[in-house]
Amino acid sequence: MMRVLSALLFAAFSLTLCSCGMIKSILPDWHVPMPKLPKLGLPSLPSRNTVAKWVPGMDERDKADADDPDVPFNSRHTLGFGHTLRLEVYEGTRSPDRIFRGIVMINVEGLLPLGKVGTARIGGLHLPQAADAIATVFRLAGRNTREITVQIISVENTPVISFNGDVQAPEFIPVFEGITVKKALTVAGGRKLGSTMRGVYISRQGQRHFFTSLEAANHNWTPQAGDIITLSPDI
Repeated sequence: MMRVLSALLFAAFSLTLCSCGMIKSILPDWHVPMPKLPKLGLPSLPSRNTVAKWVPGMDERDKADADDPDVPFNSRHTLGFGHTLRLEVYEGTRSPDRIFRGIVMINVEGLLPLGKVGTARIGGLHLPQAADAIATVFRLAGRNTREITVQIISVENTPVISFNGDVQAPEFIPVFEGITVKKALTVAGGRKLGSTMRGVYISRQGQRHFFTSLEAANHNWTPQAGDIITLSPDI
């Protein structure tokens, strides 16, 4: 009886080994744990409640009202219900007039209220598209004789700056410790491949400042939440 039992145990053990070998032959890496995702070499991002630090005089929290929820935000993902934006909109460039300033939340229909001007449908859009949609609402409201500048200062209390013009793609990035124009451009992806242009425009509070090169902008300008950095496509 003992010999029979031992034989049965040995057969079961052999069958288990065979099964494992068969699984390994089909899925050779089945036993290997999932690798960890590589760490991105991006600068550390600011913690919450830092908008006031980057823009003097600003309230610390992006809250439209008491019912405004806290919603996760990633500057490279789309916007949706509950995302709250801190905005300033300017008309003109030489002597710009601020025509809107507020902290506003995207509602369940994907609409962003813009006071008496109306609403912008930005649910499902990325931040560069959202800024264009907001500008369009102001133009259609009759403000089409002067240039409209939409400065998104923060979203869900994450201070941001934006890049457009001669870039790989329009981009918003969070403001980070030790930020410079050059470091920010590196995070945003840089100029278009093969570009030989050098000029840089930076907009703040509706006013546009020109620099003859990235080096000049980097030396003379400290980025601030809401800045719009435009790499000239023709200078």
